[in-house]
Amino acid sequence: MNILLLGLRVTNESIEREGSCELNAEALPSTERKIPTKVLLSQKSDHYVGKLLGKLEEKEIFLAIGPTKSDPDGLLKMQPMLVVRKDNWEDLLAINLFIATGGLGPKAEENQLGDNTVTNRSLAWQDENQETNWMKVSCWNELSAQLADLPAGTPTIAVGRISTSEKDERIFLNYGVDKILYLPRTQKAAPTRAADPEKGRVSPSALGSLDFSL
Repeated sequence: MNILLLGLRVTNESIEREGSCELNAEALPSTERKIPTKVLLSQKSDHYVGKLLGKLEEKEIFLAIGPTKSDPDGLLKMQPMLVVRKDNWEDLLAINLFIATGGLGPKAEENQLGDNTVTNRSLAWQDENQETNWMKVSCWNELSAQLADLPAGTPTIAVGRISTSEKDERIFLNYGVDKILYLPRTQKAAPTRAADPEKGRVSPSALGSLDFSL
């Protein structure tokens, strides 16, 4: 998964296609000596960002942040999580994005909340001092079952937003996942108890080998 931050110029006004708003743009700077990078932005028409895409005019300059992939013809395709233009530049100051990497902790059950399902599960990683850090992430609906089923130690990259909640006079940070990627495991098998958040330790094999050449 690649999350890019791009300064763009609109080349063609947006069109509606199958419930999504699509917009063609080119990355800045653009000069006669440089071939501009073409970008196709697409977001659901009823989404806040999709509505912003529909308002952009030809040659307008804006900023976009989101997961991006390229096609064989050299076109970047982005599903923007944030679009900033002159009249909403304050949104950039309120950006809410986390990117977490590590190995999955012990398995967790998927829970039903009304019409939705959610799985809360820990990610573990070790810093340069070999100290183990833990973060509990939450996946909803179509991402929930996948998170619940994967074995401990699966190398994972999670992208999402942070929120805060209060319960029994305690404050909690919530890491809600929008996108998640599970990477191939190494040949080294994880131990039976791959990760133990209560003891604050994680086996190196549980962390896995993270390969960022996506």
